[in-house]
Amino acid sequence: MNWKTKVGIGAGVIGIIAAFCLLAKYQQDTIEKLEALEKQVVSQKRLSDETVRAESSYVTKKDLESFAKDNGVQFNEVKKDLKDLQAKVIGVSVVKVVSSGYVGSNLPSTTTTPNLDPQISTVDLFGYLKNRQEFKLTEPIGSDNVPIGKVGFSAWKEHPWDLDISSREYSVVNILGQDDRGRHYIYNKFSIEVDGQRYDLEIDQSKFVEELPKSKFRFSPRLYVNFGGGAYFTEPSGAFVPGIQMSMWSYGRTRPDPDWTFVGLGAGYEVAQDRFVFTINPLSYNVAHHIPFVNNIFVGPSVSADLTGGLAVMLGLGVGL
Repeated sequence: MNWKTKVGIGAGVIGIIAAFCLLAKYQQDTIEKLEALEKQVVSQKRLSDETVRAESSYVTKKDLESFAKDNGVQFNEVKKDLKDLQAKVIGVSVVKVVSSGYVGSNLPSTTTTPNLDPQISTVDLFGYLKNRQEFKLTEPIGSDNVPIGKVGFSAWKEHPWDLDISSREYSVVNILGQDDRGRHYIYNKFSIEVDGQRYDLEIDQSKFVEELPKSKFRFSPRLYVNFGGGAYFTEPSGAFVPGIQMSMWSYGRTRPDPDWTFVGLGAGYEVAQDRFVFTINPLSYNVAHHIPFVNNIFVGPSVSADLTGGLAVMLGLGVGL
């Protein structure tokens, strides 16, 4: 083995060790960030245009379902519909707006209309001067009559009106679902609570738009089980190398399921020559995007080198861990 080969192999070994150290550091940093996020509660914030950033936090699956149920959502119905879309629930948002209501007494009329029948102008035919008149205000919504309040009229008073507008709590529940491709689904429920009773309102239109994810180049180290098959060009022999490999960069719409990976460094065992080798995979394509029921299966060219100077060119198959 000449000195150039030794230097090249040595550099490869150092590169692989450095890559694995970098991956370990990257994974540790990621774990620490996730742990910090899990404990962090992002507080509610009101922006200048009255847009409100929701308070957000991570909860368990049980707490998520309980939160939805407490706000009047039949969670099983949502999960059943999402199952048909091959998706699952990932979050629940609740927006509440409370109107304070109003109580007023001895209020004057806002407008008056003259009596055009002078025959009954001075006759109290209906006992309005003897009895205070009251009227309950309701709003028909679906099959329910949702209370608004009540109004009273005392004909013998200078300011005859009394008004009692009920306080209302308006609630909008949004359930967020997501499928394996990263597409989101939104479920909405709108209700009004008056005097301790909740009324569900029929939603006339619900629409959600999101930006189509664009493919981009990312630094995203990831481990793969790799299998390479080919032939040595330093000697007349075939080569078959199972091993572990780590890619350093990727290109695609999402980090978990990229289209391409780049600069795969790894190590394996060359079966035909019975020796350990180092492997380099310059690029690989995710063929799982064209195969149903699987993902993260990559195919690409690979080169292996061992300490004796043997070099092989192979076609590699990698499966993401």
